[in-house]
Amino acid sequence: MHLDFLHPHRRTNRSGWVLLALGLLAVSAVLAWRWLELDPRLQAAQAQLQRAQASLSANEPVLQKLSDEQLNSDWSQAVGIAQQLGTPWEALFAELEAGADHGVALLSLEPDAQRHELLLNGEARDYAALVDYYRYLQSQPMLTSVALQTHQMNRQDRDKPIRFRITAHWEQAS
Repeated sequence: MHLDFLHPHRRTNRSGWVLLALGLLAVSAVLAWRWLELDPRLQAAQAQLQRAQASLSANEPVLQKLSDEQLNSDWSQAVGIAQQLGTPWEALFAELEAGADHGVALLSLEPDAQRHELLLNGEARDYAALVDYYRYLQSQPMLTSVALQTHQMNRQDRDKPIRFRITAHWEQAS
């Protein structure tokens, strides 16, 4: 067995270098041909992208500077909505309905959230039922300034109910 760790240095011949150069030229030619083939597609895609960006920028909302008048109006509306949302509707309705069980029927309820005022229209079976309901509303801690605005007997109805209108203010829960 013969081990030769030092082998003689080979000289490279010119044909190897020529083949390497031809291979690099062939690869470069293929790459150039592919680039020439893909370049129009790339330019078309870039043009389409630019058109899409221009279209998007044209559709962006334009910010408008509001006048002080418009800003105050919008602010007032926002405050009104916040008051509406902050009104204790469930508690108010529960109090009004609980008292209406004793011979009183509420026909309409008109709240004014800005003034914290209620306008109740209803019918009572008789004057005693109306007075009981009125006293009930006065005894409710959430309601203040309860006032009987009008009352009148409906003589056309055979039961002769008493139509009434009551106003009240409610206290905002803290």
